[in-house]
Amino acid sequence: MSDLLITQLYFSDGLIAYLLVFILAAIPLVEILVVIPIAIAVGLDPFLVAISAFVGNLVPVYLIIIGYINIKKLEHKLKSKISCQNISTSKRRQTSLHIWNKYGIPGISIISPIITGTHLATIMALVFGAKISSLVIWMCISLLAWTVLLTVLSYYGVQFIL
Repeated sequence: MSDLLITQLYFSDGLIAYLLVFILAAIPLVEILVVIPIAIAVGLDPFLVAISAFVGNLVPVYLIIIGYINIKKLEHKLKSKISCQNISTSKRRQTSLHIWNKYGIPGISIISPIITGTHLATIMALVFGAKISSLVIWMCISLLAWTVLLTVLSYYGVQFIL
């Protein structure tokens, strides 16, 4: 898969290349941890890569939150309750719940890019009862921090190799 991404980014130029970074950053499991280093390695501008990847990863977070709000409105309208206890007790959920109970929204937001991905972390935080405004703020902070860190490390890593 990495070869395909490198090939697509390598042969893309201008606006198309940064649009591809945006789209790839929005895909769960690919996200910024994969896209930023590859995009910088193929020679794209680090600043534009960072902006494209940040926005590309943030848009799905907002869409998930909007979807959750609409589902909650529909749930309220239908008078049916879905509780967190009805969700399976998988190992991943138990780990996430432990992080949630110990560190709350900041913890799950900051750790999410390397543990679950931002999309799944957003869903989990909402299911665990996160306040939406706090979740948006912490996800933005987390994504911004990870984007800057990955961009700097990727840029200087590529410069070191060359």
